[in-house]
Amino acid sequence: MRFLNRSENSTNSLVGIFLLILLAVFIGPNMLPRFVSSVAPGLDESIPCAWLREGQERAYHQSLIGRAAANPLSLSVRTSAVPNTADGVLSISITVSNNSLGTIPILYNSNQVIVGDNGTSGLGIIFTPPASINLGTGRQDSTSYPEENIRILGPRQRCVHRIDIPVSQLDQSILSGASQVRAYYRINSAGQSVPNPAATAIYPDQGLDTVPNGYIESSSVPISLSAQ
Repeated sequence: MRFLNRSENSTNSLVGIFLLILLAVFIGPNMLPRFVSSVAPGLDESIPCAWLREGQERAYHQSLIGRAAANPLSLSVRTSAVPNTADGVLSISITVSNNSLGTIPILYNSNQVIVGDNGTSGLGIIFTPPASINLGTGRQDSTSYPEENIRILGPRQRCVHRIDIPVSQLDQSILSGASQVRAYYRINSAGQSVPNPAATAIYPDQGLDTVPNGYIESSSVPISLSAQ
């Protein structure tokens, strides 16, 4: 019986690592994120939107490329199946994508993502048929938005917001597997910038008017039932 020496083992290890890197290069950009999310739904493809940096001093700091981008934002939604246990939760993930080469601001507060569209600015989800579910703390529009509610998406960057709804809050249409969900983002104004009195403002607004007609939404996704 022939045993491999240490040099041969090292060579084989290097070849194996190289092949794994090569495989990741070819499948990574498209197949790998979908594979990971299907095998482990809790591992989202992007960072949480709450981790994005805040849009501070918008009167002075904005991307000209981002301001000029046409239709830079898009949404997608993913949902778990309705659990068959009384203590389970329905998990819905909203992915916000910046498809441009510029830096784009979004209006986002993790406590102000609502169910239904009440006409105010921000992120939300819509069930079909409509479902009466209390989510978030409510929100309202303002002339100038707080800096902590403005988050910055870099070029080609995505972020994810996850919603967990207890089974006890789901209505009969969702529990019966006859429901769909889609995500939306509404922005009613660009937001008025608040300049420092000691400096000359560069931008007249906060640059939040990033979507056509102030509204975009994702495709609808059916909500299935867990296997018994």
